[in-house]
Parts: sequence; structure tokens; C-alpha cells
Amino acid sequence: MRTVGRQPKLLWSVSISWLLTGLFTVVAVGMTATAQAQFGSPPGQGKPRGTAGGGSRPGQTTCLENPGSGEALVAMAPTQFVGLTSQPSPGIWVQIPRTTAKVLEFSLFTDQQAGVYQANLPISIPGLVQIVLPSEVSLTPNKPYQWTVALVCNPNQRTEDWITEGWIQHQPLNANLQQQLSHATLEQQIRLYTLSGFWYEALNAYLTLQQTQPENPNLASLQADLLRSAGLPAIANPFPRQLLQPQANR
Repeated sequence: MRTVGRQPKLLWSVSISWLLTGLFTVVAVGMTATAQAQFGSPPGQGKPRGTAGGGSRPGQTTCLENPGSGEALVAMAPTQFVGLTSQPSPGIWVQIPRTTAKVLEFSLFTDQQAGVYQANLPISIPGLVQIVLPSEVSLTPNKPYQWTVALVCNPNQRTEDWITEGWIQHQPLNANLQQQLSHATLEQQIRLYTLSGFWYEALNAYLTLQQTQPENPNLASLQADLLRSAGLPAIANPFPRQLLQPQANR
């Protein structure tokens, strides 16, 4: 594993017009499904420094297969607070547009911009990508980290990279929340995770619900509430999903 010191680049917010869908595997808790009320952002997490929204755009759109499509590279992460995760080596979700780029560069930094981890990952199709940190990259509890994803549009001119970012913090679940979750349906788990600030777990729970209950009538409202709670705009147009296992840059 190699640490890195490259500073994340400035980001530009964009409007997004395509829809989050796909597959994720976790264990569901069997209880009677109930309707989900709207929920807001959790209090007390603060605004991530440098965050400019879930999507970003490069100086030019040569990286897009269709420059006029309005598609964007989207970090599936809260824009107004640091999203929590109960996992020390979590999975991170990114939506990749139809692009001519062949390589995605993932970087992890401390909140002081010290490089922790970096890996290059090959990409071949657009879609919702999960980047799972290797077990040797363990987040220190209760400390925020910034992560960036760059589409390498031109390997010979890295200033043309298309970059987006998110923030994450590892925090163990407290006993009270664990107890509530153990008796909750997936719909209820989404709400519990979101209200407690565990946005990465809330997203995972939603994707599991989407996979296991594709006909659930509450999916659309749950998705809208989840994205709204993170400050992310509505997304449309489903793409396939893929899992990327990073290997550290040498």
C-alpha cells in the first residue's frame, strides 16, 4: 500500500437527470413492511469542507460518449454533512456516466489532506459502482476522511481528469441503535440509519430493498427521501452495477 499526497481538485456542481438503481447484498430482517414517512438530514455532523455537491464536471466534456446527454460523475455521499459508516473498511458508491475513460482513480485522504490510500481501477461500462476498501485500509473511528474519484479522461494530461468527492467517517453502532435495527424491516432500517447519520448504511439498505422487493410501492418515495436527506438531486435512467476491488498503486 502506498500513501499519496495529491490534493483533491476543485469541484463544480451540476444538475443530474438520471436514476439510481441496482443490486446489493445484505441480510434482510423479516417483519411486516410499513409505509415510510419523509425524513430529513441528521443533526450534528457538520458540513464537509470543500464539498460542492454529488456531481462534478471537468473543464471539457471530451470524456463523455455523448457530451450533450447531461450525464455526470456522481459521488453517492452527503453534500452537507459527513456520512457515517459502521464498517472500518466500507464500500463506497459512485455513479459513472457513459464515458470514453478506461481508468478510474480512487484516493482516500484524512481531513488534513494527508494521503492514505490510492488505487487505479479499470472500467468498461457505465453504472453504479461500488468501490470496496481492502481490509488493510481501516478507517480510524470517529475521524472524518475525504475520498475522491477521478475518471482519467486523458492519461497524458491529468489536468483533464473528471473528479468528484465525498466524506466518510467510521463510527460503531451504539447498543440502542443495534437493538432497534434488529427488530426493523428494511424500510425501517433505512429511516433509522438516515436519522442516525449512517448514510452509507442507509444507501446499502435501500439498494437491498430494491433488489429483494422490486415491486415495493414505497421504493420511489424512499429513494427520493434518501437522496434529499443527503442533498443529492433526483437521479434518473438506470445503469448496471459493478463491484470494483481496489489494488493499491505501486
